[in-house]
Amino acid sequence: MAIYHLSVSNVSRASGSRATATLSYITGKRVHDERRGETYDYGRKERVLRVGTLLPEGAPAEFADPAVLFNAVELHETGRTARPAKKIVVALPREFTPRQRVQALEEYIRENLNADGYAATYAIHEDREGNNPHAHILVANRQIDPATGGWARLKQRMEYVLDERGERVPLIDPETGRQKTDKRGRRQWKRTSVSLNPLDRKAKLKALRESWAKTCNARLDETARIDHRSLEDQGSDLEPTIHEGYAARAIERAGGVSERCQTNREIRRSNSLLTAVRAELGRIFDRLGELFAAKIGRLRRRQARPEPAEPNWRYFEGDARRQLEADKADHTAAIRGKLMDARADVGNREEWWRSHGTEEHEAAKQIIDVARAASREARDANIFKRGRLLRNAEQVAGEQSERLRGAVPWLEDADIPADWDQANRFRMRTTKAIYDHDMQPRTRLVAELERRLEQAERAESERPSPEQVKALALRMAEQRAQAENPTQDTKRPAPSGDEPLDLSEPEDWGEASPFESRQAPRTKADLLNEIRQRTDRLTGQREAEQRQIDPWSAQPPQRRGHGR
Repeated sequence: MAIYHLSVSNVSRASGSRATATLSYITGKRVHDERRGETYDYGRKERVLRVGTLLPEGAPAEFADPAVLFNAVELHETGRTARPAKKIVVALPREFTPRQRVQALEEYIRENLNADGYAATYAIHEDREGNNPHAHILVANRQIDPATGGWARLKQRMEYVLDERGERVPLIDPETGRQKTDKRGRRQWKRTSVSLNPLDRKAKLKALRESWAKTCNARLDETARIDHRSLEDQGSDLEPTIHEGYAARAIERAGGVSERCQTNREIRRSNSLLTAVRAELGRIFDRLGELFAAKIGRLRRRQARPEPAEPNWRYFEGDARRQLEADKADHTAAIRGKLMDARADVGNREEWWRSHGTEEHEAAKQIIDVARAASREARDANIFKRGRLLRNAEQVAGEQSERLRGAVPWLEDADIPADWDQANRFRMRTTKAIYDHDMQPRTRLVAELERRLEQAERAESERPSPEQVKALALRMAEQRAQAENPTQDTKRPAPSGDEPLDLSEPEDWGEASPFESRQAPRTKADLLNEIRQRTDRLTGQREAEQRQIDPWSAQPPQRRGHGR
C-alpha cells in the first residue's frame, strides 16, 4: 500500500554537514571536495538504483555533473554557518514501476525546483531486500540567474525581533541599562536579518508537500491515493503512527523487538479494529434501510391493488429443488472442464517456450546480443583501446535500444546498458518480461476459472433457499396451467432484479410446510406431460448455454506445435 512521506532538512556547515559529502552519501559515488581538499566515499552502490541531475533555465552545462554543481555552490558560500544545500527525502509508492518512479521525480523537480531557478540531483534507493523504495533530492540552496548563468544574489530584509507577546524587543545599552536612542532621540529596537530565499519560507514547504501528493496521485489508482495532510487536518480521529527510523527497523530485521515498531503495531491494530467496527456498523445500517424500504414498498403495493392468487406451486416443490441442485452440479462441471483445458493450454505454452520461444523474444535477443558484443569487446580491450571501445559500446547500446523499442513496443525498460555485466542481467530481465507478457492472458484465465470454480463448488454445497425453490416451482406451475388451459394467460413478467425483498411472514404461505412430501401424479398422462416439460426445459437451458460467449470457443487453446 502506498504511504506518504516527505521531509526537508538543511545541509549546514554549523552542524558539520557538507553538500559534497551528502552527494557522495546519496549517490554512492566518490566525490572530491575542492574547498576542503577531502574525498568522500560512502560505498552505498548496492542500494542506489538511479541518479540524475536537473538544471533550471540558463544554468551552465558543466553543472550537469553533480560533483561540479555542488563544489561550485560550496566554493560560493563562504560563511561559517552557511547552508549550501537542502535535502528532500520522499517515499516512492510501491505500486510505481521503475519508469514511473523516474517520471514522477523529474516532473516534481522541474515544476517545484527548476521553475524557481534551483538545480537539483536525485538518487533512487531501495533496501537490500528490495523494499522501502525512496528518493533523496539534493538541492543547491541558491538560485541560478538565467541571464548570467551565475549564482543569484540572495535578498535579505531587516525585521524587528518580537517577544512572546508579539511586541518589539528594546535595544539596551549595557553601560546605562537603558534603551538606546539615536541622534534625534528616537528609541532603538532589536532587529534581525531575514533571508528571502523561497526554500526557507513555510508556504513553499507546504506547497512542496502538497505537490508531491498530487504528482503521485496522478499515477495511482483511486484505491491507492496518498494524502499529504495529517490525520487531524483530514478530520480523522485515528491515532497517527510515530517515525520508526532505520535503527528500529534494523533491530527488527535482526530478530529483536523495537519499542517504536511495537508501538506502531499496537496503533495500527487499534486503528484497524476501529475502522472494521465502523464499516460493520455502516453495513448494518444500510441493510436495515434496505429492509425497511422493501417492507414499506410491499405494503404500499398491497394497499394499491390486491395480489392475484398464486398457482398451487407446492406440488412442484420437490422437482424445483432437484432441478436447482442439478443445475448447480452442471454449472460446476462445465467450469471444471474449462479449467482443465486452460491449465493444459498453459502447460503447452510453457513447453513451447522451452523449445521454440517467440518472435519477439528472438528479435530482442538478437538486438541485445549486438550491444553485448560491443560491451564485451570494450571490456576485453587493452588500456589504449578501451576508451574508444567504451564510447563505441555506449553508441551501439543507444542504437540497439531504439531498435528494441520498435521490436517490443510494450516493453517498459528498453535502455540497454553499455556495461557487459549489466547487459547480461538486462538480457535475463527482458526474457522474463517477454515470457510474463506472453503467458499473462493464459494464467489470468486460469486464475479467473479457479475463482469461479470455488464459488460454484461453494454454491453447490449449499441447499437452495426457499425463495429460489418457490420461484422455480411457480414457473413450473404456470407452465402446467398454461399447458392444460392454453386460453388462460398465466404468464408473469420476468423478474428484473429490482424487485423489493420478500418480507412476507410465514403465515402468508398457508398452513402447509414448504418442505412437505408430495405424491406422484394420479394418471399416466400427467406423468408423461411432466416428463415432456422437464425434457424441454433442460434442452432449452443447454441451447442457451451453448449460445453464450465462451473464451475457449472464441479463442481455442493452443497445443504443442502451434505458432504464436
